[in-house]
Amino acid sequence: MLRKAGEPEERITAVASWQDAPYFSGAERAALALVEAVLQPSPSGERVSDELYAEVAGHYDAKALATLTIAIGQVNFFVPIALIAKPVPGRSFTDPWNRVRHPLPAYCSRAP
Repeated sequence: MLRKAGEPEERITAVASWQDAPYFSGAERAALALVEAVLQPSPSGERVSDELYAEVAGHYDAKALATLTIAIGQVNFFVPIALIAKPVPGRSFTDPWNRVRHPLPAYCSRAP
């Protein structure tokens, strides 16, 4: 999707090491820091500090910040699905659901 949109290969592959990569603007770095903070558990319990929020809010207006927040929420929605289904690139998304990993309890049966 990013390649089709014209994103250079360097930027796509540099996302994993965004802190050290020279390819991202200040606004993009703030957004990536926010994504990382939300998706990674924090030993202190607080994931998004007031300082990080202020930094991100300094780059985005209210509508853009809300859109970014919703996009992060959508990513976070799919993380548990990927952890459970263990999808394989190049295979249908439904393939993992077609294999039985554990037998279902009797009360989950669809038998009449």
